[in-house]
Amino acid sequence: MKDCAVYPKFRWLMLIDLCLITAASTMVMISPASLMGVIAKDLGLSLGAATANFMGVFNLVVAISCICGGIVCDRLGLIPIFLFCLAMLILPTLAMPYFGDTLRGAMVIRIFQAMGAGPILALVSPLASLWFPVLERGIVAGFQGMSVSLGIALGFVIAPAIFEASGNWREALSWMSVAGLIALAVTIAVTLAKKPTPPFSREGQYEANNEGVSDVRLVLKQQATWIGVLLVFCYMWVLNVFNNLTPAYLAVDSPLGMDFGPVLAGKYMLGVAIASMVGAVAAGFILKKVFQGRTKPSIAIGFLVFAVFSVSIKLPFVTSNRLMLLACLMIAGFFMAWIVPNAMAFVATHYPPHVTGKVVGLWVGVGTFGGTAGVILGAMSLRQTNSYLVSILIVGCVGLIGFLLTPFLKSPAVFGLSKTK
Repeated sequence: MKDCAVYPKFRWLMLIDLCLITAASTMVMISPASLMGVIAKDLGLSLGAATANFMGVFNLVVAISCICGGIVCDRLGLIPIFLFCLAMLILPTLAMPYFGDTLRGAMVIRIFQAMGAGPILALVSPLASLWFPVLERGIVAGFQGMSVSLGIALGFVIAPAIFEASGNWREALSWMSVAGLIALAVTIAVTLAKKPTPPFSREGQYEANNEGVSDVRLVLKQQATWIGVLLVFCYMWVLNVFNNLTPAYLAVDSPLGMDFGPVLAGKYMLGVAIASMVGAVAAGFILKKVFQGRTKPSIAIGFLVFAVFSVSIKLPFVTSNRLMLLACLMIAGFFMAWIVPNAMAFVATHYPPHVTGKVVGLWVGVGTFGGTAGVILGAMSLRQTNSYLVSILIVGCVGLIGFLLTPFLKSPAVFGLSKTK
């Protein structure tokens, strides 16, 4: 890359730190999913009510905190947000065995955890636009996407395993704090290190006014901004419903579910998470090598293939064959992971660096309400129909809507930063 020499190696340490915090946050987020049946029974809740409380409320707070995190990041920078997120992820998680024995106590803990999980989602585009060349930005977003899947994979496997050993779901969830402590050690090292000045790419450099007020108004006037919100809304819907309801569908007794139990369900979802990690990293390299920085083809393919294979897990010839079921789940996870890395690369490439935090915060923050709506609607349909079929069909339909919206994501020419689509 022609200007790669001006980008210091320190940028990779910043990326590693972001990825570790991201993985820690998604471990905390997903860890109750495979234990939802146990949690519901212990707290005297229906399965739908437990899902709505533990996952739906969490996603609602993530949405609000993500928007706030993007705004604050553009003012204070990355490291203060890193430290805040880790404090919110570690301390409440450690408190789960002591205060999580009632629904009220568990919900307070989940709210604080979500306040730490939300802002980190808004940071990938600011980091990419400040520290990385244009054609590496999709790879950066891909690595954060991989970290999302890695955290989910670890949460699916570790939480049920600790529960099997301890017999206490609150203790199992508290062990998710270890990942946050590891990330905190790296963040402290980054904070104490001598940091070079963040470089700015000269590829399509955009000269902005110091306050950035007019640019924010321009951002809000662009079609791409609001199409991006809708696309991330669709993505968050399918991501949260797929990852929150599928493990319960696999684990609970038949005829409601597949009767795999939490441990085997966790292993299946580990396969999905591994496929998602591979898909997220592959998305960045495919964007660079195959699509030459054009994000729309990858986003459209991701939505379409996911929609088809997510619905397939209810087909009789799939559910009767465990290997085929695992294959369909992994294909759905692989292509779902293409969506957000490409969306974040679009922001890092087409918007000025000083507004990328706000744009991503808006996209992911408002979009996360899709995750909240999806989980709540899925829980309602589960409670009313006593079947996962309707929830899974809705997920497929939302994926198809995302596919149909993708052609409308057009580069905001007013900033003149890139000609790629």
